[in-house]
Amino acid sequence: MTSIIKSTNVRSLPIHATLLAVSLLLFATACSGQEPVPAAAPAAIDLAAVRTVVEEAVAASAAESVSSEEIKGMVEQAVAAASSEELTSDEVEAHVAKAVSEALSESEVGKVVEPSSFVLTDVAGRTVTIQPPIERIILGEGRQIYIAAALQPGNPFNNIVGWRNDLRLYDADAYSKYVQLFPEIENIEEFGSPYSGDFSVERAIAVGADVVTLNLGGLARAREAGTIEQLAEAGIPVVIIDYRQEPLENTVPSTYLLGRLLGQEKRAQDIVDFYLQQVNLVYSRIGQLEDDEKPLVFMDTAAGIESAEICCRTFGRAGLGLMIERAGGINMGSSLTPGFSTEVNPEQIIVADPDVIIATGSNWSPYSPDGDFVSLGYFTETAAAQQDLKDLGEGRPGWSELDAVNSGRHHAVWHQFYNSPYHFVVLQQFAKWFHPELFEDIDPVANFAEFHEKFLPIGYSGTFMVSAEE
Repeated sequence: MTSIIKSTNVRSLPIHATLLAVSLLLFATACSGQEPVPAAAPAAIDLAAVRTVVEEAVAASAAESVSSEEIKGMVEQAVAAASSEELTSDEVEAHVAKAVSEALSESEVGKVVEPSSFVLTDVAGRTVTIQPPIERIILGEGRQIYIAAALQPGNPFNNIVGWRNDLRLYDADAYSKYVQLFPEIENIEEFGSPYSGDFSVERAIAVGADVVTLNLGGLARAREAGTIEQLAEAGIPVVIIDYRQEPLENTVPSTYLLGRLLGQEKRAQDIVDFYLQQVNLVYSRIGQLEDDEKPLVFMDTAAGIESAEICCRTFGRAGLGLMIERAGGINMGSSLTPGFSTEVNPEQIIVADPDVIIATGSNWSPYSPDGDFVSLGYFTETAAAQQDLKDLGEGRPGWSELDAVNSGRHHAVWHQFYNSPYHFVVLQQFAKWFHPELFEDIDPVANFAEFHEKFLPIGYSGTFMVSAEE
């Protein structure tokens, strides 16, 4: 036994295991008459009993504030005291138990420590003090469930006491998918927009919110509306995250932030590892492209959400517009606005005649029951989405003459990619559409399905990306 214990690397063990290993080492050494004890302890010492004594002493410990060296000294003193007299094994056992118990008490290892507050720095650079445990959360936007669900195994709604109604209005498929598994979400209290003054701080207090999460894009408006100041006065911290403004820069820190907030640091790291693996599949190949190899791309944002004739809005160098550039394309909107998005004169599109046109679509039926949008999501059939896209192209005045529409380079993607950690999917799909030979081996659909399998409580289904001609 002595040789086995001596081979243990004490520094590599948790503190409780360290205490046990050092205890057994010293007692085994004492039994053999070797140093470090001043005199050999009686050979009849019952090492199994000693193990029990040490384990019982440590079992009461709720904190790990003692170093391995302190533990070693603690047990050395106990053994030295026990070995200085002619004692029976029972007397030695009692002596050691008393010494270890006193040492644990003095070091405060056995005292229960209440969770202490910690400070986060959110993606807006704000320092926020958090008092755990976080048990009651208000999502400033319902679509933040895309990441909240990924971070929390089991039922991700157990600690959500409020949210906006945007998931139900703008992504009816995802809302229905979650309702099927967690019907109680229909009873989650809906709050107004924290960015317009509709958000009720009084109701946030009433539901006992521990924290409110907001999007970076709405920070200025939330400040103007007084929401953040009022929540601070009520003692409710606000944490800013971002999967929309600068998604490729802020997804990793936002995921780490929420992981810390929810006590899911390991899960957050697993998501980040998967995410980085997926985006790097694109980054590692795009660098070899020259500018003249990159197609001009027009992003048709929320295409036909009201009607096909109302055209068009597009992303600037942000959101999905940024994805176009990172996937090896030239985003037409980047030259039209320095902001997040802008309205575009339909004539500008006709004149530019972009190489590729990509619409964004979703099941917007609750918001716009009569719209001409491309319905995409968990319950969409591919053929139906293709027909929607074809109808949209034919319904836009002058679009029948555009090269992208006539060459099969008119596509559509799920609108919600622009505001979720799932955007690695469209980064890959854009790259495949822009440079098919370079990304022939990449399967964005399979990778999205894998993300569901690894991290989400709902299964993958439906259609999220489609081309007018396939």
